[in-house]
Amino acid sequence: MRKLHKAVDILVEDGPLTLSKKSSDYIVQKSKRRAKEIYWRYQSQRDSYQYFHLHRSEELSNLEKHHLTHIENGSDDELHLFIVWENGMSKYKKIEKDISKLFQILNIYEIQWSPDSFSENLSRFYGTNLPAGSNKEEHIGTGPFRLIVVRDGNPDYSLRNTSSGWDVVNRNMYRAKNKYRRWTGGGHKIHATNSFVETNHDLTLLLGKNPKDFNKENGDWNGKVNFLSRDLIGADGWGSLNELFYVLNSTVNYLVLRNFEPLLDEFYLDKHGDIDLLTDDYEEMCYMTNSNQVYHRPYRVHNEVEVAGETLLFDFRHIGDNYYDDDWAYDILKNKIMSDEGFFRPTDRDYYYSLLYHALIHKHNFAQDYKERLHQMGSDLGLEESLDSPQEYGHNKKTKNILDNYICQMAYDYTEPYDKSVGYNKNNNSKW
Repeated sequence: MRKLHKAVDILVEDGPLTLSKKSSDYIVQKSKRRAKEIYWRYQSQRDSYQYFHLHRSEELSNLEKHHLTHIENGSDDELHLFIVWENGMSKYKKIEKDISKLFQILNIYEIQWSPDSFSENLSRFYGTNLPAGSNKEEHIGTGPFRLIVVRDGNPDYSLRNTSSGWDVVNRNMYRAKNKYRRWTGGGHKIHATNSFVETNHDLTLLLGKNPKDFNKENGDWNGKVNFLSRDLIGADGWGSLNELFYVLNSTVNYLVLRNFEPLLDEFYLDKHGDIDLLTDDYEEMCYMTNSNQVYHRPYRVHNEVEVAGETLLFDFRHIGDNYYDDDWAYDILKNKIMSDEGFFRPTDRDYYYSLLYHALIHKHNFAQDYKERLHQMGSDLGLEESLDSPQEYGHNKKTKNILDNYICQMAYDYTEPYDKSVGYNKNNNSKW
């Protein structure tokens, strides 16, 4: 670990973050796990920029080439936000004046969360369990707080050791936040976003608008404070699946695994029951969806979510649960694409092989609609190994050979899910 810290120190000394090949190779060689954590941080940044700057095709092509680099040549400008919690309001005027010198203020809100939901809002906002009366609540206060949304015209990113560990941060915001925390006596009476990814998360939860939509409605601040009495979006359930996925797109790394073709039109799936999501963070997914776990067993991931007045069932599959090999799950998420309907889904190739695995390994009965779908997808993808008709798919050697070849080619493995409610076809779990 000492050598890893030395490598990180090298990156910090570089100023605005540009990971050299030597430095990135060093990290990969010394700690594959740490390298993956760092990778996902950049990947998350990249995905959010890709979704936000849909029309910057030249920038996006560059981003695709640099997995371990933040925004290679910087970005034009970006949205950020500050929160002055109730117990930091004694220094509010001084803070607002200083912010106006450093950034362009777009809007200011005074927000009041309902007292009965304050702790739940705080837990969802920070992604950790903060029960009523927690030290965090007592420290920041439970009364109205100020939200200041700003534009940084010259974001400057580098690697810093934050209170949450090493992270890629906008140094302009990072320095301002630390200054305002000193002014308010230390601690965390001031919240500020360190990156565009964090802004995407926080703004969407607080106001129900991602940065792209916020920008459409806000220019220069008119000097007036807007008063809002509202909890985080989704606190009382979701108005629709569209609304739910709109928020997930800005707050958590996920995709819909399968059966998504009719999802928004008829979200109750007669044959397959629940909605299967894949994520890299199970707890964060639970907080973002505001779900309730159905079975209180540590390995169960079956959750209820209130949507349009109905209770929908979700399975939150995640990296580390052995539903798929970890490297495979990681790759499926890395390759995810945005569907025309507005939610993330696997690429067609990942969908084909993950569905084939699900039908062959997780299910003892190979569903007819899976046979038809796999045959159609194999044909559309032009796979040489695709079978000639839907009826050739099933628990047989031909089908298993397709999966074996792919598993071997990608250096994945067959894994027995920790969730004991998931089938594990032991007749098909080893390579023939």
